[in-house]
Amino acid sequence: MPCDLFSETGVLLAGAGMLLSDEEHFLKLSSRPLYQQAQAGAESVQPLQRLNDLGAYTATLLTGPEEGLSEEELRLLARAFLALFRLDADACLGYPRLSPVAPAYLNHCLQTLFIAVLLADRLEFSETETESLAAAALTMNIAAIPLHERLLNQKGNISNEDWFALRGHPEASATLLERRGVTDKDWLDSVRQHHENMDGSGYPCNLVGGQISLSARILHVADFYCGRINARYFRPPKSTRTAFKELFEDARSHLDTQIATLLLRRIGLFPSGTLVRLMNREYACICRLGRSGRHRFAVSFMDARGNPLESPKDRNLETHAFAIRNLIDFDPAWPKINWSRLWGY
Repeated sequence: MPCDLFSETGVLLAGAGMLLSDEEHFLKLSSRPLYQQAQAGAESVQPLQRLNDLGAYTATLLTGPEEGLSEEELRLLARAFLALFRLDADACLGYPRLSPVAPAYLNHCLQTLFIAVLLADRLEFSETETESLAAAALTMNIAAIPLHERLLNQKGNISNEDWFALRGHPEASATLLERRGVTDKDWLDSVRQHHENMDGSGYPCNLVGGQISLSARILHVADFYCGRINARYFRPPKSTRTAFKELFEDARSHLDTQIATLLLRRIGLFPSGTLVRLMNREYACICRLGRSGRHRFAVSFMDARGNPLESPKDRNLETHAFAIRNLIDFDPAWPKINWSRLWGY
């Protein structure tokens, strides 16, 4: 170990110079939040700036020549996003909803990645399994990026030609990854199967129930959910409540409802990144959730007249003055908001 590492409560977990006995020891240590004591004058870690930088780099990589792709490079990117999630899960889940860190097609994939990892952690995936799932979320649409980018901004119905291409993208993406040297079966299966439905009505292979890998089922739920809470050119973003309503009603036969239920229990109906108006008419954002998805606090960023606060203010939602009045959507007419400050960066 190059330095002392501490738990979030300040307990020393690994001292500088300590030798890790084996890979299992490393994975056990790296699976929990770790902290390094700040040095005087040292630059503080800025996870959200790192997230923006990684998003820009990933967009360049995925839209560049296929020859520039490799399993090692894509896996390193997945690990980098996982490391940020371990550092601040709430910020990773909420910030990209308000301040996209990449073009729309990739911002969606990154949100899907973070939701999928959240579910994998609840299902006690190993670090290796979680890494494969994160890589799959990152590359699930890799062979059809121009198509997905266009459809995200398209107004009106999808043409038959586009629909045929859309149905082929899971297999095409997995095949592209194989050409670039990916041999990880969990990764490839998740990409191939992330549009398979539990009732056999999905594509490309009409798999049913248990024929679909658990990772692919997680990815499908995460993809569906993130697709609903994000805006499209032809519609505003839907609330979490509406997204879950569609998930448990319209898509009930398509998705693994046990995984969907797990997601609902973990993030609740007011997940990180949810914008609200408080009883005192301040504009606020839900930024931090407890383990059970319960929200007790929000961070106000504009006063009742729509003027940005000099600094964000924590508000206790259990007091009458700061109780939630209603949900709101982002308004492009608002003054510029430094969203990263709401998470303390």
